[in-house]
Amino acid sequence: MSASDFSGKVVIITGSSSGIGQAAAVLFSKLGASVTIHGRSEEGIQKTKDLILETGIPKERIHSVQGDITDPIVQKAMIEETVKNFGRIDILINNAGGTFRNDGNQRSMEALDFCLNITLKA
Repeated sequence: MSASDFSGKVVIITGSSSGIGQAAAVLFSKLGASVTIHGRSEEGIQKTKDLILETGIPKERIHSVQGDITDPIVQKAMIEETVKNFGRIDILINNAGGTFRNDGNQRSMEALDFCLNITLKA
């Protein structure tokens, strides 16, 4: 297997319904990996699926999980469903991110908790 051959590998990519995560999902698929894609937007997840399918990748190599990455139920579903569908997990790309949009105070403890939950704990 070369450095650019991921045939038979299984990859989870959080936040893959747009942007860098979406591009990573398409590329890993093209390189032979089965992928679990994730995002909050059903429309974004479908767009990622469509982009992967347009490259000729069979739908059996794509799984998706929708929801907030900070939700323990979504986290558990991503892992359990990936193993159920593909038999294992080889690579995890923690791409999901976001900004705190509550009271606008980016220096509050609430903003810090949000940041830690989405980028570290999830």
